[in-house]
Amino acid sequence: MSTEDNLPDAHTSGRGGSSSLEAVGMPGIKWVPMWVVLTTVAIPVALILTAPLAALLLLLLTFGVNSGILPSFNDDLLYPLGFFIGFSLILASTQFLMLRNYLPNARAWFAATIGGLITGGLLGILIFSAVFNGNLDPGWMMLTILVSIGIVLGLAQWLVLRRILPNAFWIVPIDVAAACSILLLLAGQSVTGLVNLVTVPLLPGFVTGVGMWILIGISQPEKARDAQVIQKITWPKRPRLAWIGVGLAALVPMFFLCIWIYTTSQLALAKNEGIYATVEEAVIARNKDWGEAEVIRLENVHAGPNSRDGIQPHVWFGGAKVYLDRVPQGGNHSEYSTGSYYIHVKEGWVHVPEGAFPTFIGWVMDVYGLEGVNEWAVEN
Repeated sequence: MSTEDNLPDAHTSGRGGSSSLEAVGMPGIKWVPMWVVLTTVAIPVALILTAPLAALLLLLLTFGVNSGILPSFNDDLLYPLGFFIGFSLILASTQFLMLRNYLPNARAWFAATIGGLITGGLLGILIFSAVFNGNLDPGWMMLTILVSIGIVLGLAQWLVLRRILPNAFWIVPIDVAAACSILLLLAGQSVTGLVNLVTVPLLPGFVTGVGMWILIGISQPEKARDAQVIQKITWPKRPRLAWIGVGLAALVPMFFLCIWIYTTSQLALAKNEGIYATVEEAVIARNKDWGEAEVIRLENVHAGPNSRDGIQPHVWFGGAKVYLDRVPQGGNHSEYSTGSYYIHVKEGWVHVPEGAFPTFIGWVMDVYGLEGVNEWAVEN
């Protein structure tokens, strides 16, 4: 099996780069589903990395504000930026692994993918904010951002492919189509949730995987098209069990390190949103802003330990009945029963959304004795 370092230089090819691929042939048909799986897996992995990356951004941005380098920053962008950076890193890494045996310049593809995704995302946000003044509905906003990402990512990857593949410019419409297919996640409300969950996230990977497979395939000389690269991992026979044992043993400290990073990151982000003396105070403060709708009154403000058996006394659940003067944008009613989780730290109580797994965070705090953790606290 040829690796990237052993591939011929693309600049020596006199046929648009096709001869540079002749030594390794084209990917087999099994290559496409592997591409789709790895591309899709990038989504949940990025979700796992969102909190640590958002906390790191918070630390850097807070340092910039305190140092006078930055005037201020929008806290609402921490989670989206954390997810987007994590997704860009994971997606670029998986695509690099899939292409390094077929492209002479796969390292440049890695850099182009990260740069294209981040630059395209920022450009889409700027276009939406500056040109449309934020007056578009969420669907058009998402379309603007996704088209920008697809175009910029496609152009960045085209710069890498143009000296290697004769039909390289097709990567631009391929990336645009893949990016816009994400809209089906929002538009497919009539489709069952299970179908959405299983099939729709596969679409971007399927579009880009089939597109790259065709681009590489049609660039091959006829003889090379019949050559299938079979990637195999060769293990030394005797020490194989030893290496497996070392890998399994390494998973244990890695697990405890990861859960500590995740918990401290979530707590740092929670502290940045606000620290309250009591859970009731937190419930009232978090329900003051409902956009254009004005809060008329709050009733039945309540709070108490989430567990009745005394486990995790630092994890509480609080809620209230909210009455608004109108139906908020995107809502269906003017009255809502709200509830969420709150965790006690050294400075007071902080809000942790259900999606962040607050009871798991409470368990990790018990394991490490983190009640009152003060890492990366933001002074108000």
